[in-house]
Order: sequence, then C-alpha cells, then structure tokens
Amino acid sequence: MAALANTASLRLAAAIAATLPLMLAGCATPPTDPAAQRTVLDQTNDPLEPMNRAIFDFNDKAYTYVLFPVARGYNDLPTPARTGIHNVIDNLGEPIVFMNKGLQGDLSSAVTTVARFLVNSIFGFGGFVDVASHNELPEPKAGDFGATLYTYGIGEGPYLVLPLLGPSNPRDTVGMAADGVADPWGYVFYTTYPEQFGVVFGKGIDLLSSRIDDYEQARKTSLDFYAFLRSSYRQNRRFDLGEKPGTDDDFYDAPADRDSHP
Repeated sequence: MAALANTASLRLAAAIAATLPLMLAGCATPPTDPAAQRTVLDQTNDPLEPMNRAIFDFNDKAYTYVLFPVARGYNDLPTPARTGIHNVIDNLGEPIVFMNKGLQGDLSSAVTTVARFLVNSIFGFGGFVDVASHNELPEPKAGDFGATLYTYGIGEGPYLVLPLLGPSNPRDTVGMAADGVADPWGYVFYTTYPEQFGVVFGKGIDLLSSRIDDYEQARKTSLDFYAFLRSSYRQNRRFDLGEKPGTDDDFYDAPADRDSHP
C-alpha cells in the first residue's frame, strides 16, 4: 500500500508538465444537444467527459488558487538556483529513462542516458549543472513506461482526467504507476511520507513555474478550455511518441501547431 501511495505522488510533477505545454489558439464550443454530445463523446474517445469535466474544474481551481501562487514565489528565486534545481530533478529521473529505453529496445538512447547521468553526476556537481546537454548528449524523449507500453502496441484507451495529475489515459496511468514503483530513489533517499511529499511538491512547482503564463493565456483565449487542453495533451503526447502529425480527433478543437511543441 505504501508503494502505491508513493506511486501517485511521484507522478504529480510529470503530469502537471503534460497538462501545461499549451499553444495559444481558440476552440469552438461543444454542442448542447444530447444526441450531438454523444456523437462528440464517441468521436473524441472521451466517453467519461462529464466526470472528466468535473475533475478538470477541480484541478483548475487547485492550480489557480494553490499551485500557481507557490510557483510564482518559486520564480522569485535567482535564475541559477532554479536552473540548478531543475537540472538535479532531471538527473534523478535518468534511471527511469534508462530502464524504459532498454525495455523499448532503444539501446542507443539507453547508453546516452547512462552517459548523461554519469557526466552530470560527476562533472555537474550531482546534476546541478547540465554538462551533458552542453556536450551534445540531449535527454531522449519518451522515457516513461507509458511510452514503453506504446512501443509494444498497447493502445491509449479513452481520455481520462486524473485529480491533480491532469490529462491522461489508461495506458499512461499504468505507466505512471510503474515508473513510481520502479523509481530507485524512493527506496533510498525519500522513504517517509513527508519526504515523498516534499520531493513531489518540489518537482511539481519546478515544472509548473515556467508554464503559468501559457496556461492562463490559453484559458482566456479558449472558448472551451477543457477541449483545448484535451487536444493539446494528445497532440503533445503523440509528438513525444514520434507519431506523424495528423488530423486531431477532437473535431471541435483547433489543432495545435506542431512548431509549438517544446
């Protein structure tokens, strides 16, 4: 039970990051007729949309009134300090990336991940300085277990909005759980609940701090913010998985521009 509780917590930061890389575009409002709504639910692969929207509203309030104020305070720290914290967080995530790249059969990326971890840990003062990226060793994409399941042909399933964790789907939810359980640092450094909460909260605030303006601007310019986030999440996720850009299945969403992906 402790491992499962740890799992959900450890993925808060990553899920918030997936929620917030938004593109500034508008959306059309969803239909109000019940029959037309059912067509939309089927078309968008969002059969749980009423429940998802309720959770989305809760998340939006939690971000706006709790997480955003903390993140703005975090942004008052000197830039070198924030950059260093971000680099350390990324470096601690390298073992999970290595595991998943190995399972995906991407041995080249797995070797790159090991090299990044060693270089940054030894020459980057424990990862505080991202020496590896400055020496043409970029971090591989899709180093999570959800991407590993995708590699083996597992479909994403219906769209889900998780409390606080944000946009997801059954495949990536299972992936988040697996990555949380497999994280070696959770068994070594932060083994108590206060430590786990502190680490997770720090990761979430670090990831959120650079995306507040994008989130708030998108909320102002989107006629249906829920549908916009759903489309943005799916397109960003498919881009990370290496899928070719195509027509988004949210037919009342304005598709995001591929050039807007991080």
